[in-house]
Formats: sequence, C-alpha cells, structure tokens
Amino acid sequence: MTERSSWIEVDLRAIERNYREVQRIAGSGRRVIASVKANAYGHGVLDVARALERQDVFALWTGHVGEALALRAAGIRARIILFGGYLPAAIPELLRHDLTPTIYDEEGLAAAAASGQSPAPVYVKVDAGLGRLGVPIAEAAHLIRSAARAQAVRLEGVYTHLPFANRKGRDWAAACAGRFDGLLEALRAEGIAPEITQLWGSAGLVAGLADRTNAVCVGHLLYGLSPVDADIAQPVQLQPVCTGIKSRLIHVARHARGADLAVGGRYRLADATSVGVIPLGLGDGMPPLRAPVSAEALVRGTRVPVIGVSLEHTVLDLSGVAAPRVGDEVALVGAFGDSAIGLEACAGKLGRSPLELMMSFSGRLAARVARFADSEATPLGIRPVEAVGT
Repeated sequence: MTERSSWIEVDLRAIERNYREVQRIAGSGRRVIASVKANAYGHGVLDVARALERQDVFALWTGHVGEALALRAAGIRARIILFGGYLPAAIPELLRHDLTPTIYDEEGLAAAAASGQSPAPVYVKVDAGLGRLGVPIAEAAHLIRSAARAQAVRLEGVYTHLPFANRKGRDWAAACAGRFDGLLEALRAEGIAPEITQLWGSAGLVAGLADRTNAVCVGHLLYGLSPVDADIAQPVQLQPVCTGIKSRLIHVARHARGADLAVGGRYRLADATSVGVIPLGLGDGMPPLRAPVSAEALVRGTRVPVIGVSLEHTVLDLSGVAAPRVGDEVALVGAFGDSAIGLEACAGKLGRSPLELMMSFSGRLAARVARFADSEATPLGIRPVEAVGT
C-alpha cells in the first residue's frame, strides 16, 4: 500500500554536532549518556542511535523495552540502559539481551540477582524529589548497599532525575541535588563508589548547575530543543534535528468570493481564491486549530494560512500562491528559498511546545533522513541556537 504523502525530515549531522557540543560543555572527564526514549523524541530511534554510535557515545538510555529490543535486533551494539517501565519479572529477559536494567526496590534487586547473569549489571535510580520513579532518597542508601554487596549483582551506576524549566524550578532542583550529593558522599565514605554517577540532564547542564557526578544524561539538547527559559541558559551552539514536517497537495479547488469554508463556515473568503488539501490530519498527529491560533505553511516559498484540520486532512488558503498544482510540496516546518518556518515557530502557532508537536507526529509520520553536503547549512538556514537546553 502506498504511504500517505506526509513526512518528517531529520538531519543526522545535526545530532552528531549537537552530541559533540554536549560533550564540550559537559567536560572531557564526564561521560555522556544519550536519551533516545520515545522514538528519540520523535526523530526516529534507529537512525539516531546509529548516528550516536558513530560518535562513540558512552551509552543510550530509554524506558521502552520494545524500543531497546528493536535496537539490539537492528544491530546496535552500544550500551543500552533502561530507565524503567517494566515489572521485575522482565529483568532477566533484559539482561539476556545485554540490556542494563534500572532497579529501585528490593523486588527488582532480587530479580536481577536470580537472573542467572552473574554478576548482573544494574543501575539504581534515586527519587531525589521529582516523585516519579526511584527509591526515595531517605531509603536509597539501604538499597544501594544491598546492591553493592550482592555477589550476583554488579552495581554499575546510581542516578537521579531533576528536570526543570525556569528559575523557580532551577532553585528546587539545586536543593534536591544537594541531598543527592550528600547521599553519594556518605556512600563513598563506606567504600561504595559505582562506576557511573549521574545527576543532571539537559536542563541542569545548560543552566550551568554544579555537578560532582561523572556523567550527564541528555535528551533535549541532542535534538536542538530547549527545556529551559532563555534567561537561565548558558550560550550553546546547537542545530535543529527536525528540519522538515512536510506533505504534498492532493487537491486544489477554486471557491467564489464570500464562500464560507471550514467546519461551521468559520473562514469566509474575501475574494475568489484557491484552497488546497494535504493528507495530514488529526489521525496523523496534526493538532486541531484553536482560536486565536493562526497556523501557517509554506507553498513555493509563500506563507499560507491553515484554515481547517479534520481527521485525515488539512486545508490551506492558497490565495497568495500563483497557479498551485496537485503534487506541490507543503511545509509546516521547512524552507523554500528565503522563506522558512522553524519547529519552534510552527509549534507555537499550533499551541504546542516543539517537543509536544514532535510527539504528536512520532510513529505516525515516516522520518526521512535528509542528505546534505557538509558545506551546506542546515535546510532551515537556522543559525546556531544560543540558549537552549533537555
């Protein structure tokens, strides 16, 4: 069956460059763990994992067992660590596929110890304040001691997760980080020093927060996305990885002046004009239009309004486009000549964050790996980002 004519374009060179920039700001003595969860933030997990392997990434991190198994089946040999998202009974199977599980309770530790993979590598996740997965920090020392002393288990890492987006969140995260540092210091005093300790993700890294651990786990930064407000971010040189969200016109029609278009006649034509339809709707991840949102697209370098979104289609006002034709390329994100719409701008017009928009389309639109000569700029012509972060 022929696939629908809508797709996402991904520039893997940008992934590789962003990874090198992350390594630079993390410091040469700090390992970088790349988060490829949620289909690599919607960018295509297999292609992204291969690009990161080419950069000799220390490890990949995901919470999805099926995703991790698919990476192994595709020949990805990098270390893969699982955040969580599975029952203790699944841990032996993870270990059999050379996947490193995270544990945060005695049940997980027992499952790893009984797996037959001796010693079974594990990471322990500490809940230092987020209140999601992890052994509560007040109970963490006991579980970590048990893991460190278990003969059938090898404690490879201890980590936590403290995401934030603004000054208030940064202050909260810094206070939580102090408690996590205290835990690690107490463990070191007992002779427990796992190979990997990790505190910050992209937010903490780009905000320049103090870090006494030896690894960072980054997601947003790799994809050129920002997790924090610009006023708390250090300047970093990142490039967009999603360079296009595109489709093609499948229908062009002429309508008379005064015609009421879209559902309920919400769009009245001031003049006779053409409208176009692309095969990209709610079922493909296209967000619904919400007033006063005024979404736009590019057709032959001309910005055109989006006037309607239904289950399988989006309708465009083509009044500014000379002789539009079926088959013309349409970009919600992308560039034509001197005109460009970036991911952030598109997401804002649709009432979403860039990551939310990528997640809307993830797994619904095919990701095409863009091929560009090394001398070319990225397709959007976007200058390096100066304040972005996870």
